[in-house]
Amino acid sequence: MRLAFGDRTIFENLSCRFARARITVLMGGSGTGKSTALRMIAGLQRPDSGKVRVAGDDIVGLRESGLQRVRRRLGMLFQDGALLDSMTVLENVGLPLREHTRLGDAEIRDAVHERLAAVGLHDVDSLLPGELSGGMLRRVALARAIIMDPEIVLCDEPFSGLDPPNVERIEALFQELCHDRGLTLIVTSHHMASSLRMSDQIVLLQHGRAVSGAPGQLATRGDPEIKDFLGADGAALARQVASGSAS
Repeated sequence: MRLAFGDRTIFENLSCRFARARITVLMGGSGTGKSTALRMIAGLQRPDSGKVRVAGDDIVGLRESGLQRVRRRLGMLFQDGALLDSMTVLENVGLPLREHTRLGDAEIRDAVHERLAAVGLHDVDSLLPGELSGGMLRRVALARAIIMDPEIVLCDEPFSGLDPPNVERIEALFQELCHDRGLTLIVTSHHMASSLRMSDQIVLLQHGRAVSGAPGQLATRGDPEIKDFLGADGAALARQVASGSAS
């Protein structure tokens, strides 16, 4: 698959797969196309050539109506949460149900409470986004991302701006959602430690292509560019993760 913006090539012969019911972290330096890859999976950016398959269906040639059907199988967690400031938590999380289903108020409220409980939040219905801490805001956004029971959740830099306890809390929630609900999570991240701990697979974007593997596999490939990207601490942590000794 190929994509360029003018004279700038983003992807050249890019090929990668994302395993069902697993956590894949997209990594790479700034400008390597991590967020663009998520946009392509969501059908918001078309490649210049090649295919983009979502749950087995090539979405490149779909009209908008077909893309909408595919997008209903996706949940999206944006870097800043993208909650509407004038809406309460209950209204924000329930908005997709109100827009895309015929559920009544009581059914929507019950669904919202179930998703909020899944991310460890209770009694927050009436709070506005401005009244939430950074970690709570991210969890509310995650509850909204899963409100339509998607098969795949796309997460763009979900750890950005969070302190270590909240990074670990979101990391644990991702693992629970993947393992308990069978969700496929595709996460872009610059947060090395968390990415290596929680991922089943790393997709490292380099020079318009992708190198994929489990964290331990990447750490032992002997590729000098991968070694440089991971750094000594990242490579050591990846080996610990592979051996099951990372905390």
